Amino acid sequence: MTKEELLARLESIEWNDIEFKEAAWAVPKDALSTVSAFANTAGGHLVFGVKQANGAFTVTGITDADQIQNTFLGQVRDQNKISVFLPIDGTVHNLDECIVLAFYVPEANRQEKPVYLDGNPKKAHIRRGGRDDTCTGDELLRFIRDAASTRFDAEPLDLDTTRCFDEASVRWYRARFAASNPGRDTTVSDEAFLREWGFLVERGGVLRPTRGAILVLGSGEYVRQVLPRMVADVQLYRNATADYSSDVRWADRLTVEDNLIKAWQATVEFYFRHSERPFAVDAATLRRDDDPPDYISFREAAINLLIHQDFGDTTRVPVIRFFRDQTEFFNPGDAFASRAELLDPGDKEVRNPIIVNAFRRIGLSDQGGTGVRAIFDGWRKLGYLPPEIENHKAEKSFRLRLRKEKLISEAQLLAQASLGAHLSEHEAAVFALLLRNGQVDLTDIKALTGLPHAAALAVAQHLTVQVLTESPCETAHTWRLVPHLRARFAAEQAEKDKDNQLSAVSPAVTGPTEQVTDQVAPEAGGLVQSLDRLTDVQWRIVRHADTPRSLAELMAHTGYRQRPHFVATHLEPLLTGGVLRLTVPDKPRSSRQRYVLTEAGLELKILREQQQAAGRTEEKQ
Repeated sequence: MTKEELLARLESIEWNDIEFKEAAWAVPKDALSTVSAFANTAGGHLVFGVKQANGAFTVTGITDADQIQNTFLGQVRDQNKISVFLPIDGTVHNLDECIVLAFYVPEANRQEKPVYLDGNPKKAHIRRGGRDDTCTGDELLRFIRDAASTRFDAEPLDLDTTRCFDEASVRWYRARFAASNPGRDTTVSDEAFLREWGFLVERGGVLRPTRGAILVLGSGEYVRQVLPRMVADVQLYRNATADYSSDVRWADRLTVEDNLIKAWQATVEFYFRHSERPFAVDAATLRRDDDPPDYISFREAAINLLIHQDFGDTTRVPVIRFFRDQTEFFNPGDAFASRAELLDPGDKEVRNPIIVNAFRRIGLSDQGGTGVRAIFDGWRKLGYLPPEIENHKAEKSFRLRLRKEKLISEAQLLAQASLGAHLSEHEAAVFALLLRNGQVDLTDIKALTGLPHAAALAVAQHLTVQVLTESPCETAHTWRLVPHLRARFAAEQAEKDKDNQLSAVSPAVTGPTEQVTDQVAPEAGGLVQSLDRLTDVQWRIVRHADTPRSLAELMAHTGYRQRPHFVATHLEPLLTGGVLRLTVPDKPRSSRQRYVLTEAGLELKILREQQQAAGRTEEKQ
């Protein structure tokens, strides 16, 4: 942690990745509890020499940095005090003539968890927000299952192999296998097939099914013995996410207590039953293609939910919730890979290798760790915000949200047009996300664009070269808008919020368009305010100006006769906002002067048409 990063965190709050302790004279007694919590969760910084009071942090310093550092590092290297060795190093910072020590505690390996104190596994902790919580019994068992060298789904079960499999599922699986693996011998018996592909293993001269085999292909009664909870709970709601509460009842629901093949089939049938299915014909093959546009992302997300869940966790159920504005996936069991690693190509360590390989053989699981990338790619092609991932290391759960919200809105296109900078497709997407979130990192850019590491970094650096962004900490690969743009868009947002509050208490003003004069609020601090919304008249201009038009043509098209009012109120804001441009910019009063959409204006027109088409489709539904 650099000095600049530490100063920034002192202005923030204590959260799941940082803990401040006064430690003026000695190592605090609860310091190792924080070490255990960070190691069992996602790592974090432990800082000595900072006092917390009334929600604020005060640098108090420590009296003997060498003594405290040596004592603390000696404790974390003592396996009688902490169960594993953690490579922890300290950094000394001088703040306000005081010495502060900052230690980074890394996340422990999966095989080393739970990290506990005093030789007692019941003294294992996890990090929740700004607290170090002692692990519950269920939480300890989750860590122990994930740490086992033999995976949970590979364990042989003492079951009758002639009765424990579902014949229809085996038949369906073998048909898919034959189609996905041409040239393979498909004439062998079911027992020989199941043995060849690891569903049956020999123990003491007797064939036994693995737990994964029963979960994938088992008959219902045996699946319920192995997994005494639902495999999946799929719920459909007619309302938006913001209106959801535990009191809101679903409009339709599917609960599955059967094998994973049947769970997949039932989930897909539920999805198609409730999805919009547009009709289209492929021009090359003349084959009908009526998959819903979000099917690829849904398919990969649903399969991930089914095959990567923690089947040893019988207290929580995987849930898929369909809302009008997004689809949510919840899974018991966190991903072993980080969010950044999930977006990179290559195989990842998985919780259930037997089950994952079973699905891969028939083309229903990603190859080489491409499943999450396929989810992001499919969502990006629809123009939506990137999917949201919450890989919760403390509660060992995984959440994925597919929000049906366009990444680039009309207001953002207008904001970009006002900059006067030419942005590539990827740069425009990153800038739009910056306007929403305030800050992005390299993983955000890769998720947003689908670019590899070097290309994504180049996009971020080019935005900095154009003086649109800055990196508060280059080593962390994070970027934010430059100060004057942050101030500008923050002022505009505050002005919009004020307008919204006033409109909520003021009577509506109605009347003919020509009799209304738009009032433009004066800008604070001399900031140039960007155009963030268009009037109905301006939208008529945008729709008509995709080819060069004279002033007279635009006035006639919009029904205006008062030239000064038309120019000042509607035309000039489009010019200064970068939506329209002059065809003869050197001579504004030229008789040959025409007005035409800029590149940003064309994008705005297309976006408006897409939104209107989507609105008409929703009304029909």
